[in-house]
Amino acid sequence: MSWRTVSGLLAVLLAWQTWRGCTRMAPRPATPAPAASSATGAHRSAPCDDGADTARAGSSSAPVRSTTDGFDVYGFHIQVPGWAWSLLPQGGENLRTYRDRMLPIARAALAPHRARVARSRDDLAQQLGLDARQREVLDAATRETAQAIQDRLFTAALGGELAPSAFKPMTAISLAREVLSLVDTANQRFVKSLGEGQRDRLERHPFDFGDYLLFSTPWEDAISGL
Repeated sequence: MSWRTVSGLLAVLLAWQTWRGCTRMAPRPATPAPAASSATGAHRSAPCDDGADTARAGSSSAPVRSTTDGFDVYGFHIQVPGWAWSLLPQGGENLRTYRDRMLPIARAALAPHRARVARSRDDLAQQLGLDARQREVLDAATRETAQAIQDRLFTAALGGELAPSAFKPMTAISLAREVLSLVDTANQRFVKSLGEGQRDRLERHPFDFGDYLLFSTPWEDAISGL
């Protein structure tokens, strides 16, 4: 008997043993498991079915799973520091309670930036010599643009544009373009109220209308009354 014949016989024997091990019935347990489901059946197959069950369990599990210190996303563990977990809604906390807990934190985090842009605005007014009309143009442009942005975002949220089930990246891009257009229009409105010399000094001053609009506007007031 040649080695090729021996190898062939061994291969057939191993394949038959594997098939027999995968298809034979395991003995019925004396006490059925309390959580046994009808999909599992009255018996389980031997080692090959264990692999199939594991694959089915893995395919049915969610791609994102939270743990005590982070998230498991498609096999990658993203660790989240403890202070970040405290910023998320806690167990038994409704939306209003969560809002009331987070508003003081948000205001405290924004306070230094709001003080910074206020100092920059005052220094700009001094360096450029802004009169009462120009100050009013700046304040009105900031106030009205912030309100227009809030209205647009609320319309998008309530109208379903930002719903996860129908969300598309181009929707976000279009919305961002509209918001940026509002900011640019307001900035041009303020710039046009300045004289030629004031515009030159504005170019050299660190004041930025977008920065001022972002941090001087009390955005949290829009949700504090909900």
